[in-house]
Amino acid sequence: MLKKKKNKKPTDIENQSILAETYGPGYKMIRLTRVKDSKNPNTLIDLRLFQRGSDDDGEDVYYPTKKGVQIKEEQFQRLIGKWTLVPTLLFHPLIIKKSYPSLKREEFDTAVFQAFKAVEVRVRKASGLPASHVGTALMRKAFDIESGLLTDNSAPKAEREGMAHLFAGAISCYKNPHSHRDVELTFNEAFEMLLVASHLLRILERLNKGNKT
Repeated sequence: MLKKKKNKKPTDIENQSILAETYGPGYKMIRLTRVKDSKNPNTLIDLRLFQRGSDDDGEDVYYPTKKGVQIKEEQFQRLIGKWTLVPTLLFHPLIIKKSYPSLKREEFDTAVFQAFKAVEVRVRKASGLPASHVGTALMRKAFDIESGLLTDNSAPKAEREGMAHLFAGAISCYKNPHSHRDVELTFNEAFEMLLVASHLLRILERLNKGNKT
């Protein structure tokens, strides 16, 4: 087993951690490292070629070469990280259809708006309420703890109230802002919001199934 020598950290590096490494042909290794530099507010991902050599004791070690690149971690996630996810296992099929194309194009605000618009449309259809009911007013009406057509009357009052708050809050926080102004989002933020929308759509499916039985 080859011994890998720890490189001495420059004084401006606050922290670094090895994410992955793989061995290439000959005496080479490629290492992926997360690096935080005190002089840079951004966390960086370093992708670098290492060359095998020997230390003073004749032990095999790997030394970094100048062949490599550093990019912001956020950029790395956009380039690589999002493609390692399996959205079909995480997102509701309607989110795959309505929002995932925009997410891939990095139109994050559009992706989120379309996701929660889909939730709104499904709630209106499931509750049978007219098109004049929109946004949080629609959610409050559909999930009214006493008369809402989508409320689960078998659930305790606190849970019925919680469900109404959940849907109304999601529409208020995630759909309404994207309806009225430009909202700057990262890939991670948009991805998490699409997961919330997927969860709400699955709740609606369970409620519809329960109402049919």
